Amino acid sequence: MASNPTYTDSSLHLEIAPNLDIVLGDMAWNSPDAERVEWLMRLQHFIETLVQERDRHDINPYQDTAYKGVYILGVEDAPSSLFQQANLAVKGVRQLRGRENLRRQFHRSLALADAFRQKLTAEEQELLQICPVYLSLENRDPQQFFQQLLFMKRIEGKTLGETTIGFSEEFCRVFQIPSLEEVRRLPQFAVHRGCDRQKHRQLIKIQTVYLFRHLWQRGIPILSLNQKNILVNQSSPSDTNSYTTCQRYFIIDPVADFMPPITPLYNLLSTPLTLLTS
Repeated sequence: MASNPTYTDSSLHLEIAPNLDIVLGDMAWNSPDAERVEWLMRLQHFIETLVQERDRHDINPYQDTAYKGVYILGVEDAPSSLFQQANLAVKGVRQLRGRENLRRQFHRSLALADAFRQKLTAEEQELLQICPVYLSLENRDPQQFFQQLLFMKRIEGKTLGETTIGFSEEFCRVFQIPSLEEVRRLPQFAVHRGCDRQKHRQLIKIQTVYLFRHLWQRGIPILSLNQKNILVNQSSPSDTNSYTTCQRYFIIDPVADFMPPITPLYNLLSTPLTLLTS
């Protein structure tokens, strides 16, 4: 995997994804220092404007944003002088302690995208994708509103937990995953279904365990069920809901109510049960 261009000074640390021609606007990263400083100043001004208008740009699907200190801001018209991609999702955290580490998510997204390219078939890559990430910024000034920021491509869609069918028929075939109806009848998951009042949510969680087992067998270990950077391409309209070009993705995040330390344990304990139907 190619190394990421970086910039560090006393106030911030910036890392940019290797695909510079997509990330940056009208500036090459190897431009003279004066041009880079000007680009960084425009970036800081863009961030300050986002902070001031954060309520208008808020697209976080969870209502307890302020409590968690995590913001997701949608931008449809990012300045071309900054980014080639106009549609952005900017994720920000106010405090690092006890919050998501966005710099780690940036590197994890790049590593998973690289692993998918190397280890999945073309058919699998079409159906399972990583949300493109562009840059990671860490503020060293405690007075800044956000301590970490992650700039990503904005994806229109919904979380997997919001769908009525789980994975599509084609997706289940390619990744060898039982349908929700089949999961509902599997005896080894009776305890799972009985312990969760939200039966439908539990069925989707079991489906994701099958998916992650498949990826593990391909040499791509993913322990946590909360993977907000993994996208499922649901281009086939097999649900009662109508799909459009901009709403064909599901984000794998079916267990928002689970704390992060619990989800790897759930996955590890449930994976052996999937082998009973192999």
